[in-house]
Amino acid sequence: MTSAVLVDIRDEVTCPICLELLTEPLSIDCCGHSFCQACITGNSDKLVFNPEGKSSCPVCRTAYQPGNLRPNRHLAIIVKRLREEDGKLICWLCERSQEHHGHHTFLMEEVAQEYQEMFQESLKKLRKEQQEAERLKALIQEKRESWKNQVEPERHRIQTEFKQLRSILDREEQRELKKLEAEERKGLSIIEKAEGDLIHQSQSLKDLISDLEHRCQGSAVELLQDVNDVTKRSEFWTLRKPQALPTKLKSLFRAPDLKRMLRVFRELTDVQSYWVDVTLNPQTANLNLVLAKNRRQVRFVGAKLSESSCLEEHFDCSVLGSQHFSSGKYYWEVDVTKKTAWILGVCSNPVEPMFSFSQYPSKQSAHSRYQPQSGYWVIGLQHKHEYRAYEDSSTSLLLSMTVPPRRVGVFLDYEAGTVSFYNVTNHGLPIYTFSKYYFPTALCPYFNPCSCVVPMTLRRPSS
Repeated sequence: MTSAVLVDIRDEVTCPICLELLTEPLSIDCCGHSFCQACITGNSDKLVFNPEGKSSCPVCRTAYQPGNLRPNRHLAIIVKRLREEDGKLICWLCERSQEHHGHHTFLMEEVAQEYQEMFQESLKKLRKEQQEAERLKALIQEKRESWKNQVEPERHRIQTEFKQLRSILDREEQRELKKLEAEERKGLSIIEKAEGDLIHQSQSLKDLISDLEHRCQGSAVELLQDVNDVTKRSEFWTLRKPQALPTKLKSLFRAPDLKRMLRVFRELTDVQSYWVDVTLNPQTANLNLVLAKNRRQVRFVGAKLSESSCLEEHFDCSVLGSQHFSSGKYYWEVDVTKKTAWILGVCSNPVEPMFSFSQYPSKQSAHSRYQPQSGYWVIGLQHKHEYRAYEDSSTSLLLSMTVPPRRVGVFLDYEAGTVSFYNVTNHGLPIYTFSKYYFPTALCPYFNPCSCVVPMTLRRPSS
């Protein structure tokens, strides 16, 4: 058994390339095989390369980088000992032969014990390395799963958002085609009417010419029969020319600015990531308002008032949201479909609930009441078609709205001092932004359905 151990030792410290004892042994981290430094680094013609151009272990073909080669001190020590004592097993007769004259000899048991201890130390180190390799393997597997768990939702989100974008383009295409069809019908109606009128005139003219030709070719009696009527018809008959016929389309289609659409869509998507589930606070509701049980809808049920009266200080038909915001970013959406008047946005947290009529007799217009200086950052609709932003104390800014919003998004960035409004109906196009304000107190959502009986409805997140 001891002889077998020593033979194994020599095999372990023999270079697989030159088949001699290792000189300045280098080991490959990846597989553990060892070679002479000159053999593994200097003889490139003997090395094997994989398709990626990396070096491969001459023994097991494992790919490695130059940085994976490490000096092996343990093997170097063993080789040194073997070189000093030849490391050969000899019998007692050979020990006294001329070949081994002057050589130091040792009992096999002593040498075997020394290498046994050395290898045990090596085994401890290698087993630790093996445990570390297993740990790293498990960690890599965990990272792989974590990476997949991140990639798959993102892939789904990308597919969903581009599906929405394609849906937007499809709707825009249908809207443009309907506009063109309506203009086509209108133009054809004008042309057909002109054509029908011309056919009728042509028939009348044909009949009159035929009558005159018949009279000229007939007797005097036939010529003079109802002569006054025929004379008037002949003298005063004038061809009525068609009125202006359509010659050019009123508006030619212009492809939408897709880059702008993408920018708008991404901005809306970004702010929608801060969507909060806002509900209404019944303790702040005016007595002329009725709230739904889920506190997401408010309806005006009082006596019909003019919109200007509803917007005055002495009559407050509003309700606040239950949430108070004193930091962070928040987004919510309000459905105002079919409403002819409304005001919404945010306001400073009031000291007293706003139940009904104000105790102050003075009447302030909406322009002076709904302004940031009074603690309101709101926009609204008046007279069915007038969209306004209430920012200046003396007047309000009339907003241009190509597509009337049925859904309005509100985004509050407390630290940035901004309140932004989005026309979700028109693909998230920005409506208006109050910017660079300092909010001295907490803010809460503000809703005013005015005297319009159509309800205002808070949408659930991602609904």
